[in-house]
Amino acid sequence: MLTARVTTGVGSVVTDDQGMTLYRYDRDQASPSKWTCSGACTKTWVPVLVQDSIQTTGVEKSLLGTVHRKGRKQLTLAGWPLYRYVGDTKAGETNGQGREKEWYAVAPSGQKSAMTG
Repeated sequence: MLTARVTTGVGSVVTDDQGMTLYRYDRDQASPSKWTCSGACTKTWVPVLVQDSIQTTGVEKSLLGTVHRKGRKQLTLAGWPLYRYVGDTKAGETNGQGREKEWYAVAPSGQKSAMTG
């Protein structure tokens, strides 16, 4: 389940079924969808892997897709591959926002969430 929710200081973000914020990486590509985070990167930024269709609340289902990643499917939003940040330990945290000036919480549109605070 993907859900759009408003978080303090970041604005509207997409979260997974556990309430964990999802992120996009500026080095990835949206069109065509292509991931660049691999190896050690995936220890910190865990790809969101899916098997079946995803339920959504506040996220346009037509923007969802997948990109193949070593025999599995990584979820994409507006073409951007999605990740979880290991530094977020509780639902609603956005500790990955702005990391390395390349990682951003993803908005329901697939764009970077705006920093508001």
